[in-house]
Amino acid sequence: MRIILYLGKGGVGKTTVSASTATAIARSGKRVLIMSTDVAHSLADALGVELSPTPVEVEKNLFAMEVNVLSEIRENWTELYSYFSSILMNDGASEVVAEELAVVPGMEEMISLRYIWKAAKSGLYDAIVVDAAPTGETMRLLGMPESYGWYSEKIGGWHSKAIGFAAPLLNRFMPKKNIFKLMPEVNDHMKELHGMLQDKDITTFRVVVNPENMVIKEALRVQTYLNLFGYKLDAVIVNKILPQESSDEYLRNLIDMQKKYLKVIDDCFYPIPIFKASQSSREVIKTEQLYQLSQQLFDSHNPIEVLYDNDKTQSLEKIDGKYVLKLHLPNVEITKLNVNIKGDELLVDINNFRKSIVLPNILVGRKTEGADFEEGHLNITFAN
Repeated sequence: MRIILYLGKGGVGKTTVSASTATAIARSGKRVLIMSTDVAHSLADALGVELSPTPVEVEKNLFAMEVNVLSEIRENWTELYSYFSSILMNDGASEVVAEELAVVPGMEEMISLRYIWKAAKSGLYDAIVVDAAPTGETMRLLGMPESYGWYSEKIGGWHSKAIGFAAPLLNRFMPKKNIFKLMPEVNDHMKELHGMLQDKDITTFRVVVNPENMVIKEALRVQTYLNLFGYKLDAVIVNKILPQESSDEYLRNLIDMQKKYLKVIDDCFYPIPIFKASQSSREVIKTEQLYQLSQQLFDSHNPIEVLYDNDKTQSLEKIDGKYVLKLHLPNVEITKLNVNIKGDELLVDINNFRKSIVLPNILVGRKTEGADFEEGHLNITFAN
């Protein structure tokens, strides 16, 4: 069983790459489900078929679906949805506004994760490919399995205390049926899914980038937070690469700019494998074109496999009261190392090699105290 999640900034071609990966896996003889958790779905357009929240067979072994959070809430979370909307209407909100606001923060991420969990537990598929929402939403989604237990305990505890101390006052607002009994069950599902997502033999993450500065910065932020959550990044996909030569001056300028950023991508994500796809002269839609793209991307590699087996590219530990950032950089010459901080970025220079790491919030503003190299890892100590 494999779960592959594609991440990246909106517009980089994440849906196309996800669909091409799923098509290649299906045509290798494995049953695969590709699902989109993005609110602004484009998976149906990429595959050229109508999709719904129920898996649709696109071709042999290839199934696809688009998660519809609002539909799921209305159909299967009626009590919770009605409960919060009724409270909002009692506070003076109109019915339309109350229904819109009744989607509790975190509920969308939780429902998307439950879809992944249900598909993984169904036993119907050899692989699940997730076309995830843009980076910000996805980071909340990935943090949800860990944080849900805390939230459910807090809310459940609040509910018990409120009922105990103020039952007469609250009775007219509370539903007759206890909606909070759903939370322990969902919490168990979240814990099980969290285990799946952190099992590096089952789940890996892949980030899709274009050779552009802002896109690369966003992808570096993804890499940092994947490492903090304990998730495994096993590939970087560079999409929309222009031809290397052109007689047009405008295109030549774009090509030169891309060459610069391709070098940045190679340096920043080393030693994670990087797979590249050229800018297509036509829209890549339907399974035949998607399969051709997968052949260009992965060549002799099987996309269902774990493409990079090192445990972590970076980690953060607290040792003797100080934070130590560990970077996996094999074959580094420590005597030619220079480390600088610029805003929320850590810049590591070794000869003509530069690796940029977007720092987690806890390290932003701290100065570095020193660095050492041990067993293929560069360890950078930050002051308190």
